[in-house]
Amino acid sequence: MARKKKHTNKENQTELAPKTTETAPENKVETASENTLENGAETSNKAQNTENEDCKTKEIFVYSEIIENNGLETFHPVVFELLCAARKLAEKHSPNLKVCAVVCSNDNIPNIDDIKTELYKGGADKIYLVKNDKIKSYMGIAHSLTELCKQKTPEIFLTGATIEGRSIAPLISSALDTGLTADCTKLEITDFKDEKKLAATRPTFGGQLMATILCKKLPQMATVRPSVLQKSEEIYKEEGEFEEFLPEQDDFEEQIRLLGSEINKNKLSSELENAQIIVAGGKGLKTEENFEKLKKFAKLIGAAAAGSRGAVDMGLIEKEYQIGQTGKTVSPRVYMAFGISGAIHHITGIENSKKIIAINTDENAPIFQNADVKIVQDAGKILDGLIEELENNT
Repeated sequence: MARKKKHTNKENQTELAPKTTETAPENKVETASENTLENGAETSNKAQNTENEDCKTKEIFVYSEIIENNGLETFHPVVFELLCAARKLAEKHSPNLKVCAVVCSNDNIPNIDDIKTELYKGGADKIYLVKNDKIKSYMGIAHSLTELCKQKTPEIFLTGATIEGRSIAPLISSALDTGLTADCTKLEITDFKDEKKLAATRPTFGGQLMATILCKKLPQMATVRPSVLQKSEEIYKEEGEFEEFLPEQDDFEEQIRLLGSEINKNKLSSELENAQIIVAGGKGLKTEENFEKLKKFAKLIGAAAAGSRGAVDMGLIEKEYQIGQTGKTVSPRVYMAFGISGAIHHITGIENSKKIIAINTDENAPIFQNADVKIVQDAGKILDGLIEELENNT
């Protein structure tokens, strides 16, 4: 039976073989022709889709936070840093990526023309003015911006890591079911799986490491710390596109009620981020007496006084004056560090300073690797000498 079965299989193969020989060339030609047509059509469709995708205008949103200055409404300085960064991102992402400044208001802005000009010059191609009488709180702003994002589908959404920015960004990202990278110090465009993605870098593990994070969904959201990016000194354009957006908020109810507000009257703290000269003390100053000398020296030269996290932890200076990853980020013309070792979380807060002068008894202190002027000496003694010299010359 085994042989018969084998013989039968052989016969079947023999019978099939001529048919295969006769029909194969014809079928092969027809199949190749059909495949060529199908592949050509598929390639053509892909190319057309890619071309349509490339030609489609995309947008990057920059939330333009309004603050009051001397009775006039103007923008937080971080807005112009973000507009400049957005322009650089747009250049690397796509020629059709439009930079859009997004402004929220619950009433008419009296100096709207000035505000528009300011944003165009700062780097905006287009301005969205989101208006609704219910925009009176962070919840109202977040609700309105969520609706705008759903309609306009931006590629990227940036806001400053201010109190307002940090309050609205998580609400928006949660409502849109997208990711959010907070407190960024660097923004770039990178290629990832044939896509252009926002690569947002931020300190992590208490400032010991820097992590670069990609967002899977759109919009790719990030909050950026003030003063870590540089604003452009050049005028981008005099005018651009403008569109009013009126969100429907009939079903919106405030879940937070403001009971009261208090203005921070501490001028030193409020001006620290914009100070041109900063003198800061660390654990190396050791005593409250030395920190009083630091503040006296700052007053004599018209500078702002500050401290490191170590000094704050020792109770030598208040938390509101802390500079670093868990404090304020600054970019003065001159930064003087007295008795600061220079851990990475502190360097993160001062890396955009134009000139860094460091005084420390430890010649191997990390701060010296980032300093322009290095003085290996007791910081307290240097302060005594500087104060004496200044007082004798006034």
